[in-house]
Amino acid sequence: MKGVYALLLLIFPGICLAVEDDRRIDCLPGKDEASCSSMGCIWEQTQSEAPNCYLPQTYGYRARGELYEIEGGLAIDLVRETEISMFGSDYQEITVAFEHQTKDRLRVKIYSKDEQRFEVPLKIEGAEFSEENEYSYEIINEPVFSIKIFRKSSGTVIFDSSLGGLTFSDQFLQISTILPSSNFYGLGEQEQPSFKHDMNWKTWGMFARDHPPDGDINLYGVHPRYTVLEEDGNAHGVLFLNSNAQEVLLMPTPGLVYRTIGGILDIYFFLGPSPEEVVSQYTEAVGRYYVPPYWSLGFQLCRWGYNTLDNMKAAWQRTRDAGIPFDVQWGDIDYMDRSLDFTINPTDFKELPAFVDSLHDIGMKFIPILDPCISMGEPVGSYPPFEEGNALKIWVSNSSGDPLVGKVWPADNCHFPDFSNPTTQEWWISQLAVFHELVSYDGIWIDMNEPANFVAGSVDGCEDNKWNSPPYKPKSVGDTLPDKTICLDAEQNFGRHYDTHSLYGWSQSEPTLRGVEEATGKRGLVLSRSTFVGSGKYAAHWLGDNWSEWDNLHFSIIGILQFSQFGYPLVGADICGFIGNSTEELCARWHQLGAFYPFSRNHNVWDGVDQDPGVWEGGLVARVAKDAFKLKYEILPYLYSLFYYHTLTGATVTRPVWHEFPMDKKTWNIDTQFMLGPGIMVSPILEQGKITRQVYLPKDSIWYSLPLDGSIHSGDIEVESDLNNSAHTTPIHFRGGFIIPTQEGDFMNTVEQRKSNAFSLKAFLNSEGMAFGFLFLDDGESLNSQNVHTRVIFSIEKGSMESRAEVNDYTEANNMFYEKITIYGVKEIVTQVTLNNEFIEADGFNYDKDSVSLTIYLGQECPVPDLFVLHWF
Repeated sequence: MKGVYALLLLIFPGICLAVEDDRRIDCLPGKDEASCSSMGCIWEQTQSEAPNCYLPQTYGYRARGELYEIEGGLAIDLVRETEISMFGSDYQEITVAFEHQTKDRLRVKIYSKDEQRFEVPLKIEGAEFSEENEYSYEIINEPVFSIKIFRKSSGTVIFDSSLGGLTFSDQFLQISTILPSSNFYGLGEQEQPSFKHDMNWKTWGMFARDHPPDGDINLYGVHPRYTVLEEDGNAHGVLFLNSNAQEVLLMPTPGLVYRTIGGILDIYFFLGPSPEEVVSQYTEAVGRYYVPPYWSLGFQLCRWGYNTLDNMKAAWQRTRDAGIPFDVQWGDIDYMDRSLDFTINPTDFKELPAFVDSLHDIGMKFIPILDPCISMGEPVGSYPPFEEGNALKIWVSNSSGDPLVGKVWPADNCHFPDFSNPTTQEWWISQLAVFHELVSYDGIWIDMNEPANFVAGSVDGCEDNKWNSPPYKPKSVGDTLPDKTICLDAEQNFGRHYDTHSLYGWSQSEPTLRGVEEATGKRGLVLSRSTFVGSGKYAAHWLGDNWSEWDNLHFSIIGILQFSQFGYPLVGADICGFIGNSTEELCARWHQLGAFYPFSRNHNVWDGVDQDPGVWEGGLVARVAKDAFKLKYEILPYLYSLFYYHTLTGATVTRPVWHEFPMDKKTWNIDTQFMLGPGIMVSPILEQGKITRQVYLPKDSIWYSLPLDGSIHSGDIEVESDLNNSAHTTPIHFRGGFIIPTQEGDFMNTVEQRKSNAFSLKAFLNSEGMAFGFLFLDDGESLNSQNVHTRVIFSIEKGSMESRAEVNDYTEANNMFYEKITIYGVKEIVTQVTLNNEFIEADGFNYDKDSVSLTIYLGQECPVPDLFVLHWF
């Protein structure tokens, strides 16, 4: 067909052939037939949601010459082929470079040799050029230039830009692709109603914005990254590395159109082929999260609107009295003196430092909030953060070179620190050190860092120019791009805010973590609302100002799965919802779910009713929360080990079911269940008034239900969780083939108090009688640079279990022991057990035929790092 089309073009130059609805690329300025035709575009009305005015197939560029070698790859030069210009200032000549960064990672960079345009200052290093790659590519030059990128092993085309529309102009860049499958996941940050995307002409905008989740509105962070699960079960990922306002249009082809209004087209391909390998390759490129402090995996409590320390203490005490495992108390802006950073309210929170010291005495932690905009209205000599910052000239400046003036929480106007400036970073770290002397915090919460601004642009407005009013506005809430943020012609060390806006939270995250670690001398936690590609190396994330509504339970699962793929293993949503008033049933169900977020925090808005679990009359929420977190704290050794393996390999902590079962088509749409690592399935009740739900357990594995009564399942099943029945907790299933390390014993309130508890192992045999597991141990708080840890590997095969330490540098592990090991799925009655070839006394083990399990009681005979071998027969 291409040959026929090329011949027609040769015989009839300028011919415009009709294009199928699902392959049309919008000629955006053509709003009616007259304007469309005057541009040289094609007008053809359609009954579908496809554009009526679309670009001809002759629109784009053509190759000039052949591919030539560059460092690390190949390149080709292009010349603009068409006279159609959608938004003016088109580049007549551009270059396409193919960088073979690793055997699994290809970079395609489309740029101008003649002009240096803004590029995201995230260095993604590649290996030396190699022909031994998992990808290949093909250049096509008819009717215009396009590229195809192939997976070598299967021949699948993972990217095909022959849909057309390639544009490279000053303030509008565009590229499209046909996709090999409609199994499309990713893009952020928005509230998405399903994890697998709707491909029917749906547009998702990406531009950092202070806005609560609300449909398809662009939210706090920018992650132009997606994964496609191909029809044969292979997966690949794609990153468009760009920080300008941008959008992605999804088409039923299936295909997509990527648009941005600045920078370059900088595209990275990750070949997988497994979904977990895609994330591993992505995080290898952009950075992986460090092993977080152990306490950060525990339950955490906050609200905006405690208003007094007494109210904070009351909520804290209620939670303690209910016996709920509890590790971290947070402080929102009401702890501050008049919303001023680095201050404490001198009346209502006067005793906060002493309260924080008392938390430390019982092994608990405290994290306060900080917002970036620094008040400029305090009397001279009374507010060092502003005066020192002013002297160092650290502020974001307006187009005239003066500090831009914004308005956020303080009563007076404020300036925004430019965190892309090294001087600003050192100023911020210095302020964090002084603040720690005032109140001995353990981490810092950075909020409002999109950056958020309560006036559009600045208190003086913004100039009417091409930066503040670009010719094309990608999908984003607000009439103009500076709406609720700062003017886009403002200047930072990185460059013009037009290019760097969505990098603001990213640039704040690293110096905040550095400041926390320097101030505390320990591993800290930074929680950031605004994120960008690579922020997950330094910061955790919560899903923002969610709603106390039932649908938000479901949306929260989608959000944590999204951010897990984006490289944020420590992620969660505000339990019980942030905006509005929760109900008892909703709050109880949310604790059942939220206990299994990696980041588990109950938090709500200033004008909402109290929703901490101990406040509800009757004690239902407190009991449900206690049961859910009791289970989470028991499996913390497993979860903590997952974080280590994320740091080591990029493996996800929370993952969609299809990450483990990509060949099972029934998993491709599942987003009301999720997995913790490879071994645990979480299937919460998400609907009001329901006590049962349908759960799918992939048939490639066998699954053990909680409570562990010997029941083995697979396929579609119904599970029950009745809030009025204390035996019915969150529906959890353990996957056959995995060994889960736990800490049980006497129950304690905090992670710190549980450190001395003995370990247990729960092994779940697969259909072949095998299982595998791992355990990572360190002191939970030393800086990762010290890298002192113990790593143990477990394996079971045919009636034999081995445990051995791969690394044993954490000497305290020698004083830790296994209390018991329970092996589920042992079908034959066991009468004898040996440990390291020595028979165990009959009262040292128990075979339970009802639960088909073998429990071996070890006491203190097996230190965790020691090699041991068990046999049973």
